Amino acid sequence: MANYSKQILQNIADSKFNNQNLINKALANDSENELIDLTESLISQGFIDDAKSILENLNEKDNKNDQINLDLAEIYLDEGNDDQALDYLDKIEQKSSLYLSAQIDKADLYESEGLTESAEGVLLDLQNISSDPIVRFALAEFYDAEGENGKSAQLYDYLINQGHELINKINLHARLAMALASNGEFEESITEFQKVGLKNLSSKEISSLAQAYFQSGDREKSQQLIEENIDHQEASLDDYLNLASIYEKQGNSKEQLRTLQLAKSFDPFNLLARFKLALLQSDFGDYTASNKELHFIIKKDPSQTNAISLLAYNFLQEKEYDQTISLINRHIEDDEIDQHYLWYLGLAYFNSDQQKQAEKSFERVDEYFSEEPSFLKDAFFVFKTTNIERAQNYLKKYLQIVPEDFEMESYLL
Repeated sequence: MANYSKQILQNIADSKFNNQNLINKALANDSENELIDLTESLISQGFIDDAKSILENLNEKDNKNDQINLDLAEIYLDEGNDDQALDYLDKIEQKSSLYLSAQIDKADLYESEGLTESAEGVLLDLQNISSDPIVRFALAEFYDAEGENGKSAQLYDYLINQGHELINKINLHARLAMALASNGEFEESITEFQKVGLKNLSSKEISSLAQAYFQSGDREKSQQLIEENIDHQEASLDDYLNLASIYEKQGNSKEQLRTLQLAKSFDPFNLLARFKLALLQSDFGDYTASNKELHFIIKKDPSQTNAISLLAYNFLQEKEYDQTISLINRHIEDDEIDQHYLWYLGLAYFNSDQQKQAEKSFERVDEYFSEEPSFLKDAFFVFKTTNIERAQNYLKKYLQIVPEDFEMESYLL
């Protein structure tokens, strides 16, 4: 008897993709197991619609076949049809050999919908009925996705101690190393990465190892790994940001600037990269370039208080006092503000001959910046002509922190 499923796969191998007639013949003549095998081959080769059509046809004849239900559920999950997927998953009962897979898929579904407690609950319940390592592995992956890396690290460590170093061809030492690095346990992370071997690490894992070396103080090894990723065009945004930090520590501002520009090119919409670039440009005195970055950031996210503060600072350096006042007053009533707002606002008022407003702004952050020498110095000059006693108190506090400033010492009465 002809096996139409095999003919379909042979046609695909021969780049013949219009197989609807053969599919109809396969449905009419091939066995259910042959058709299920066919759909799995079709799915693996990306012919999802054909596989789905065959599975739905099979399901109409046999809606209790767990493999069919699971395959359909996973197709619907990929399509974002969660309700339909859940219906198929719920058909797979606990006695089935596919129950674990179905429940893990259900947990993924809940997590994708933001129902994290439900997703965790499904996986925790599975632990009570199965000792299969795939359950703890799925739970560890869930905790990784939720940023609870301490919990995922414990689970990976448990599985390794139970003798499971690979699950689904995934190296658990590498997963443990990533979780430890994300949890701030950098020395331990390096040890686990070394067990895997550098040649066996993915570019993402190399980035994590570079981060661990950087945080552990070994900037040379960190830089070497990052540059290797960059050379292979596999660098992540974190690679560029970490490399920029390394250049900053080295005092190499030129390379720091170039690397931050590369980070911006890598991900133009990453606000952290653009802020770091704006901050360095401001340090260089390139306020035009810095302001351009800051305007972009604030437009994208008006809650970026650090960007608003830096833009106000830049305006002050450019003696654009009206722009400083306008900017700060637009944001002073926001839910969250940076205390620098009032400091910079006070300076702008002071330089605009609005003395009372300047003093009021400084008084509002007097306690907050009581140990900040730059603020104390600015406050001295703001109050110097209107409140000598207060100005002298600011000056004395300033000189306690910066005793070697003999120019300021000359103002002492």
